Amino acid sequence: MKKLTESGLRALIRTISEAGVDPELYAPPRLQRVRGGRPGRRGGEDEPSGELDPLDNPDDDQFRAGGEWGIPGDMMGAAAFRKRFGKPALYNAEGGKVKKHETEKIAARTAQVQPDRIIAYSRGAAAYNQTVRDEPNMQKDIPVTFLAPSSYRKWSSAPVTKAPPGSVTIIGDDDKIVPFKQACDNANAAGTRMFVQPGYSHTGIMYSGGDIDQDAFEVDPKSCSADSEMPDWKSAPRGSPEQHEKQQELIKTHLKHEAAIRSLVRGMLREKA
Repeated sequence: MKKLTESGLRALIRTISEAGVDPELYAPPRLQRVRGGRPGRRGGEDEPSGELDPLDNPDDDQFRAGGEWGIPGDMMGAAAFRKRFGKPALYNAEGGKVKKHETEKIAARTAQVQPDRIIAYSRGAAAYNQTVRDEPNMQKDIPVTFLAPSSYRKWSSAPVTKAPPGSVTIIGDDDKIVPFKQACDNANAAGTRMFVQPGYSHTGIMYSGGDIDQDAFEVDPKSCSADSEMPDWKSAPRGSPEQHEKQQELIKTHLKHEAAIRSLVRGMLREKA
């Protein structure tokens, strides 16, 4: 197929915009939001005090069946998860290697609340993988959102297995903690679609609520997983400035064609408006 130049794409986009086509047609797919809205911000570091696991309090209004439930990151309690994501968590996460009693609780509470979707954030992805591997009673047909997944770092040796239909992998392009390469490996192994959220850091992406923003781009996980030049700082606390800069440049080379076209369409429609 003949490669389209940017000028050719812009001419095509002008035709589309002049025809009055709804720009929403060129937006990335949204996950069905089963509950509530997101907190609506990208930053903020405040930790709530006196964290209480909502399932330990039968009078808590977060106790209910269905909806989206999270597996929090390192040392993150249910109250902190709820504050940042706007959604309840399955348990209070600990730190260090994922422990047996954590996976037992995740499996038991998943059976109890019957989520429509699980959001596995950071270390939560490793906890989810280990639960799927070690707990026979863990439901394995619930779609999962791997959000800035730390599946290949220091938390667990459990492999990433094929995820249920409807699962996705999402990471911010400004994540300096989880390498973009590892998110690609996660999506490739799980067989999910993968999206990159511009402007979100590892912490900031929590305030996306685990949803796919309108500015998100889809990337090809197979190609970026196989990219030997993509930086991977393994289990180091964070990447160097040089690695981060190179990572951001290489991300652009793995955008799906549809994502690149959507970006130009949205940009030109905004310019025209």
